[in-house]
Amino acid sequence: MKRLAVLLTLTPTLALAHPGDHRFANLVHLVSEPDHLAMIALGVALVVYTAYKLRSRP
Repeated sequence: MKRLAVLLTLTPTLALAHPGDHRFANLVHLVSEPDHLAMIALGVALVVYTAYKLRSRP
């Protein structure tokens, strides 16, 4: 499982929501696109899972 997590972390193409220039993107664009929301949700889920695992350790 740890190897898979490292592999996914080191794969930059998985982090690209879609091609394009985001220099002038505002907050509305970032939270209204489905692909951006999916990446945000994935990040939140990872933080919640990590916090749960750390708190449940004996």
